[in-house]
Amino acid sequence: KEQDVTIGEMNDYFWENYTEFDEYGYEQFDNTENLKRKVNEKASLIKERHVFELMQDSPYFARIDFIFEGEEEPEVIYIGLANLADSAADIPIVYDWRAPISSLFYDFESGKAFYQAPAGQVNGELVKKMQIKIKKGKIVYALESNVNIDDEILCRELSGHADTKLKSIVNTIQKEQNAIVRDASHRILVVQGCAGSGKTSIALHRIAYLLYHNRQKLDASSVLILSPNSVFADYISRILPELGEENISEMALDDFAYHELKEIAEAEDRYDEIEKKLCPVGEEAIMSPRTVDADYKQTKEFMEEMEGFIISMEYEFLVIRDFHYKYMELSEDKISELFYEKFADTPFFSRMEMIAEYIMDEAETLRGIELPEEERFEVIARCNRMYDTTDLLQVYNRFLTETGREALDVSGGMIRYEDVYPLLYFKYSLWKMKPRKKVKHLVIDEMQDYSYLQYVILGKLFQCPMTILGDKAQTMSEKEQDVTKFLPKIFGKDVTLMTLDKSYRSTTEITEYAAKLIGQDTTNCIDRHGDTPMVEHFATQELMFNKIAKDLLDDTEAETKAVLCRNRQEASMVAECLQKICTGEKVTLLDKNSMKFSSGIIVTTFYLSKGLEFDAVFVPFVNKYFTPLYHQALYIEATRALHTLRLYETD
Repeated sequence: KEQDVTIGEMNDYFWENYTEFDEYGYEQFDNTENLKRKVNEKASLIKERHVFELMQDSPYFARIDFIFEGEEEPEVIYIGLANLADSAADIPIVYDWRAPISSLFYDFESGKAFYQAPAGQVNGELVKKMQIKIKKGKIVYALESNVNIDDEILCRELSGHADTKLKSIVNTIQKEQNAIVRDASHRILVVQGCAGSGKTSIALHRIAYLLYHNRQKLDASSVLILSPNSVFADYISRILPELGEENISEMALDDFAYHELKEIAEAEDRYDEIEKKLCPVGEEAIMSPRTVDADYKQTKEFMEEMEGFIISMEYEFLVIRDFHYKYMELSEDKISELFYEKFADTPFFSRMEMIAEYIMDEAETLRGIELPEEERFEVIARCNRMYDTTDLLQVYNRFLTETGREALDVSGGMIRYEDVYPLLYFKYSLWKMKPRKKVKHLVIDEMQDYSYLQYVILGKLFQCPMTILGDKAQTMSEKEQDVTKFLPKIFGKDVTLMTLDKSYRSTTEITEYAAKLIGQDTTNCIDRHGDTPMVEHFATQELMFNKIAKDLLDDTEAETKAVLCRNRQEASMVAECLQKICTGEKVTLLDKNSMKFSSGIIVTTFYLSKGLEFDAVFVPFVNKYFTPLYHQALYIEATRALHTLRLYETD
């Protein structure tokens, strides 16, 4: 309230006196800056209050007793969501989990320990470590542990129900996860992690850590996450606010491509492409007819073909001639010199605009005038007429036909997905890129689903630190794709790879079942047990749906239940059938246009379930998972389940 009164008084003073400020504007500048500072202070206080409100429910979750080197008595340190002290100058009563000293809790057992402080390494001995759960201000348990985040404690947390939002795991971060969260020395950090290893949570906790340690250079508005869809973006939206930070921006790369190419036509997205591969025919599912080199168009080899064509355009797409317009002129030789020498580093289709600016600058300087806007447009237009064409679609189709491929036909109003990113590559190679909102850190989730060409385009768009994460076993194509093999070729020596090979999501039985689907003999998972997944067989589809409905309704403990299907058509049919049987329950069909992840019974496709988790997963028509892509789909579906996985098949 005091801040509001002060800001109000400053506003009143400004508007009552601004006509009397000094003629040089110093007073106006000082008053404006003071007002901005007060507004920022208020925003900071609101954020601080939000954190303290969160801490009212659970002020801390850990305690460590640490004897600093050279001391005899241990210092008791409590760790929570944020620093809590009587005043800014006092030693904290509770330390922020991101503070250097808090790393002792995540990284060490009892005994010799150290942490990296701004002034250097601090050594000592960890004599006690406790994990404490406080709910609504009351201690639920306080357990002393000599092992890093004891498995017993971790099992307690993992045995809970899945939510419609991904939860903070700040109290159960493991040592190998903590190394990723606190890594601030590598510009591009790539995390290869198995299903259920906490990749997405760890990436968001890492962003919270980086925001905490780089307040002057990094804020939430300058961080961007590439998410696969809106449902996933909604699902992860709670973590950063739970950690006391503002949410970051999210974007699907396909949505960005759609926006960039909308002047040509609408663009298909990744899910349209997957549905082509999963085209159902009758009672069987077969691979749909596809362009021979659709997948090839996303590769390094195809990009090199495009690059060769772009080089050939230097002479084949251009006829340079003398320039004459009113009192402005420039010789053919001078234009050639500018085009091929002075502006050689400028993208091909932007060079003539640079030459037009050269012509206009010279005319304005000599005549001491400023050219009218219509004359400026005409000079640029006349220079651009020296190109054969500057139409992106025409250029791309000329490339396709000259390399013996089918031209892209957009008369139906749609750009094939296989051509979306080649078109973007041509656009960003031939024209100067427009200035964009400054992104200072990029998070790429589900890294295995991006192609070589897409990563090259991302490299053109973003020259900032990145956190890239995914699981090669969850590739949404016929073949497993390990992008870590080619990322260093795109981003250079800045790439550092870290691995997470332990799953914390599913029971041991579900994890082992999923591992066998991809040919893994051993699994590294938390020791938490449940029912072994079994495939139930039914003579008819009707009997199968009745049993699925019964299982859904009987599972009263599960808060999130998902029926996962092979494709969009099957998901729609299954949702309709189940809604007729489960009359007392709402059945929600999630498709690519859905915006939120809701509780209850969810029906969706395997590819939209990626990154999500459910208490119970139900998979119909398991006998139809016989193509390589469906094999991948079944693995993805199985690894979504926390506690229960049920599978069904029919004759």
